[in-house]
Amino acid sequence: MRGMKLLIQVAVFYFFYKIGVVLQSTLEIPVPGSIIGMVLLLVLLLTGLVKERYLHGGANLLLFYLPLFFVPATVGVMNHFRFLSKTEGLIMLLALLVGTIMVLVSSGLVAQKTAASVDNKAEATGVMDDE
Repeated sequence: MRGMKLLIQVAVFYFFYKIGVVLQSTLEIPVPGSIIGMVLLLVLLLTGLVKERYLHGGANLLLFYLPLFFVPATVGVMNHFRFLSKTEGLIMLLALLVGTIMVLVSSGLVAQKTAASVDNKAEATGVMDDE
């Protein structure tokens, strides 16, 4: 029964992906269909039309296997080791490192501000998670 539930949840994600692809090709939007589908899902989640708890298990399953999708890219980079050992490659690696650090820092700051905002709202309304 649990396997069928997970399959349906993953199918819902695929359904939104396909909707995004169809919208992108029909309306000739210069944004990937997968992004359009996920934005549509985000809007439905934010409006409450789709509840997060309905997709939680499928999302966790996909996130668990997500690192496997990066293995081919990593192996592909190893095919270009000579380029990466030259000055241009080192500059590119430095730019990637700086960019990654910037994303990590900015994501952390946004997460902290969001958490603080949620805590402040909870204190203002008198609703606390510990209770």
